[in-house]
Amino acid sequence: MENFLNNCPFEIFDHRKFSFKKKIGEGGNANVYHSSYKGMEYAVKVYHFNQWGSSLKNFYESMEYELNVAKHLERSKRSVKVYGVGYKDDKDDIQVMIFMELLVSNGDLYDYIQDVADWTACYPWKNKIIPKPKSDYVYFNEDDNIHWSYGLSTKQKIKITRLLLLALDELHSLNVIHGDIKTANVVLHNQKKNQLIKLVDFGMSYLNEGDDVINDKTGTPGYRGPEQDDYELYYASDVYSLSVTIIEVWNGDIWYEAEDFKGCRKEMLNGLRKIEKNHPAFGKLLRKSVDLKHWKRPTARKFLNSFNQLQWSHI
Repeated sequence: MENFLNNCPFEIFDHRKFSFKKKIGEGGNANVYHSSYKGMEYAVKVYHFNQWGSSLKNFYESMEYELNVAKHLERSKRSVKVYGVGYKDDKDDIQVMIFMELLVSNGDLYDYIQDVADWTACYPWKNKIIPKPKSDYVYFNEDDNIHWSYGLSTKQKIKITRLLLLALDELHSLNVIHGDIKTANVVLHNQKKNQLIKLVDFGMSYLNEGDDVINDKTGTPGYRGPEQDDYELYYASDVYSLSVTIIEVWNGDIWYEAEDFKGCRKEMLNGLRKIEKNHPAFGKLLRKSVDLKHWKRPTARKFLNSFNQLQWSHI
């Protein structure tokens, strides 16, 4: 414990002087709360050792690594910032609390797609759907006999895609691999009337110090590249995950019942084909970025440059 506190790269916040307001996020290893401390508002990620499922040594090492990555990203404009660390040692549990900037948003990007994007109910009537769906991205709910039309504007999809690519390009330029990019780990931050993508949750991230490959199983099923199931992690793994995230933004959803990689990829490619139908050049770029062979995917910088060269003037 003393080594952890002595090696912590951030200020130690006194856990007795802050208060939780409400839960604003949930993850596999930690929950995130809106909290106040000395008159400032924060998002606080709380890790519990008794929920960790590994040794105390591993727990501290993981906390130290995540905090070192956060310190390395202090100059990042597109990744959530860390300001301090809280520590509480009860007889039944040890808690590490990471104090981060409180983002102005409607939740994560998944929440934005589901709750903020324009969904319209359309009903079957005499071999028609009334009203006519706004786009090709339509999903049928058998239980309610309703077609749901996803109406997020193409202009907003393009904007979010560009912000996602800028965020990943910046992250990789700082020699960090995220390892778990998905809509739930992206926030559309509304700052002074401007929208900015912020990457969050660096619990699976790595500082790449020149290694060709990092041997660890990271990521979330459906989003992670096939190499991650084989305990291999590359910059290109982030490119795959970001591409799946982009396809989700454009479609409103990806998979429904699939659980394994093959099933999730099939659903993801179904969504990709809808994009290819309407925007062939963009679809071709996305298809390269979800290649099963990681070395065939473009870098984040090449992906961004190629996206910026696409003709969107008609939108």
